[in-house]
Amino acid sequence: MASPSDLPDIGGPAPATGLKTMLKSFVRGDYARGFFRSVAGQALAVIVLIEAIFLAEHFTWVFKDAVRHEADLFGISLILMFSSTEIFDLALAIAILMAVYATLLRMRENREMLVLFASGLGPYQLSALILVVALAGQMVSILGSGLVDPLARYTQRSILFSSELRSLKKGVATGEFYYFPSYVAYAMDHVKDGAPPPSAPGTAPVIDASGQLPDRSVFVYQRIAPQTSRVVTAGQARLDGPDRSGRIVLNLNDFTSHTFADDNPMTTANGAAPRTDLLKCPNCLDELKNVPRINMKVRDMSQMMMVDQLLPFGSRGSVAVEQTLFEQLFVPDHSTAQARAVQMRLLAERFSRSLLAFLAPLVALLGVALTTRLTNWFALPLSCLALMSVNLTGQWLITNIVPQSVAGAMLPVLLLYAAVAWLVLTLTAWGHNGFVRPKLGRS
Repeated sequence: MASPSDLPDIGGPAPATGLKTMLKSFVRGDYARGFFRSVAGQALAVIVLIEAIFLAEHFTWVFKDAVRHEADLFGISLILMFSSTEIFDLALAIAILMAVYATLLRMRENREMLVLFASGLGPYQLSALILVVALAGQMVSILGSGLVDPLARYTQRSILFSSELRSLKKGVATGEFYYFPSYVAYAMDHVKDGAPPPSAPGTAPVIDASGQLPDRSVFVYQRIAPQTSRVVTAGQARLDGPDRSGRIVLNLNDFTSHTFADDNPMTTANGAAPRTDLLKCPNCLDELKNVPRINMKVRDMSQMMMVDQLLPFGSRGSVAVEQTLFEQLFVPDHSTAQARAVQMRLLAERFSRSLLAFLAPLVALLGVALTTRLTNWFALPLSCLALMSVNLTGQWLITNIVPQSVAGAMLPVLLLYAAVAWLVLTLTAWGHNGFVRPKLGRS
């Protein structure tokens, strides 16, 4: 006679526990692994294709920026590679939609869906597979846009800074303007019969020209106040350094300086007046407006300055797009209301793209349900269009609400995507026969 412990447990929790165990075993089984392998392989192929198109279109802008900062071929390649993260989250959502759509459509046409649903296990297994893909896509999107992309953007800026500093130490091309935060320099042609300036150990002359005093090889324009400018000319120039603390020494020979009132300042490469925020006496600007013209001639001069005075390089996070997701969540930028708004807008955009990757397999499921012989040619493009429409709606919402807090950035986006997900699932439930029975090559 069987003991009570040998009798089957028919209590309430048993069905739920059995369903949970069944789903776990199914997700870990060979069939689910094949499904995930198919989705991952096709999604990777689509991502590579989208990234290749983006980099081909983006190459011209990257090349121009890199050449302007005197980057070499290896630096240009690195910058181009790191710029691929800018579109990764959007490419991931599209790739997941297309991969899930193709895999589910193949399963339906091969009657695999009929077998699953006929066994009574289909809806739960299918929901588990879609949910795993959706969560995995969202996690990868958050990791890419919230951590990898900010670090990649900072790396691009570091490469450009290193290239420009290396080029400045190596030599300056004649006949070109060089724009710095508070200086505009112009290097002229070599002076005939001139002796080069003495080189410091381990450095190369920046300007190799000297000669008679009327002949100038370096022309520097400096905006020192709103109504006052300074022009510096020199026959010889050399930069020594920088050392480990970032200090450099500017050596000028046959040096002249002219300070005068200037109502029409020279603009920078971007069309703006040179910066004056590096002045040692910002409270003296009003007094400098009426400064008379001052001429000064010096045989030799050395000036110590920091690298930031020529090539400013802010720390990571000083630019909003370089802040990681954790910094946006836990290190608020309250310097100005505009800075906080930019920080929260970027947070909302990254969260929106992650939810877009979560929504992609649900839209693919609806697209499969709507795919018949009549709609076969536009069902997938229409699904992609619907997904991009949701993305544009999210961007419009973020732009108009101007979030100032984490809750204000994430809650409206979450409500939008929850409403879209509910609509997609409702439409899919109404047409559930569409993704069970083959409708293309078989009846």
